[in-house]
Amino acid sequence: MCFFMKRVGIVILIALVFTSCKIFQVQPLQVEDLVIYPPPPDTVRIQYLTSINNSIDVKGRRSPFIDFIIGKETPMGVISPLEISSTGSDLIICDNMIRGAELINFEEKTFEYFIPKGRGKLIQPVSCELDSLGNLFFVDKKRKQIVVFNKTDKGFKYKTAFGEKEDYEPYDILAFKNRLYVPNTKSRKIDVYDGTNFNFLFSFPNEKTKGDGKFIMPKYIEGYGNNIYVPDFIANTIKVFDLDGNFIRSVGSIGTFPGQFARIKDIAIDKDENLYAVDAAFGIVQIFNRKGQLLMFFGGQNGNSGDMILPRAIYISYSHNKYFEQYVDPAFKLKYVIFVSNQQSQNKVNVYGFVEEKN
Repeated sequence: MCFFMKRVGIVILIALVFTSCKIFQVQPLQVEDLVIYPPPPDTVRIQYLTSINNSIDVKGRRSPFIDFIIGKETPMGVISPLEISSTGSDLIICDNMIRGAELINFEEKTFEYFIPKGRGKLIQPVSCELDSLGNLFFVDKKRKQIVVFNKTDKGFKYKTAFGEKEDYEPYDILAFKNRLYVPNTKSRKIDVYDGTNFNFLFSFPNEKTKGDGKFIMPKYIEGYGNNIYVPDFIANTIKVFDLDGNFIRSVGSIGTFPGQFARIKDIAIDKDENLYAVDAAFGIVQIFNRKGQLLMFFGGQNGNSGDMILPRAIYISYSHNKYFEQYVDPAFKLKYVIFVSNQQSQNKVNVYGFVEEKN
């Protein structure tokens, strides 16, 4: 009789769980004061939306009833975010501390760690990149290699690794127009590889390049149209080249005035060819137009919502709008989403929206 009553009790408990409670309660973060850039009376262009710090920010919180039954959940955190990459609803955050990445899918509301073992084991990953073929590239500074994984039905599987035997210290990677562009801080050049077989093609700038076309320390890279954009970490300028490595022009200069850089980091480019540049010294992102003229900046390091502390990477996405529209002020229309990783902030990945005022 006691055994029967226990069985009935378990059945009733399960029924209560699945009929009267939701396992996860996905709720927006608490509404804060509106954080917008630039401030009034200028036209608003950027709104701080929210931040991603752990799995709860993606999956939502379990109901208190479920926590009571099976115990309080321990969220999986974003630990030390570096580079950010994405395809579709996925977001991949290279995390040096876990020697891997956080894999986030906003559509399925999943958050998991990717920590490869065996031949794909990472030692000091500093950047990652997804290409259109389903390849996931990690730049491993300690291995001095680009480690490649391929997406399968069962997740990312090790594919190969490549790099140069001498004068090689890769720091970032760009998959662009069936080529791979890798800043090499050892040779002070950009190494270019075939995007399909990963064979080495050439490096730039060549020996004939002089003046502004040379690098002191190229660390980050981005591409748009027929151009390659490379921030020089020491010179604190952004150098622009064509796809074959011919120097075109520079954007910005070293200094502390608007339009200058003191500690330039990653860059991103939107569809209007506006150039976003992270400056870790001031905790801001500056925006330049296609002519290299400063338009505005956002962020800061005053301890306010939307501020940045040692920002590292920036990623612009046009495919994540529907997942963040709930945070947009009703007066604005969201054009695209901007992710910025922070190395020392409580908010690990800040999420901003480029917005337009509704008529």
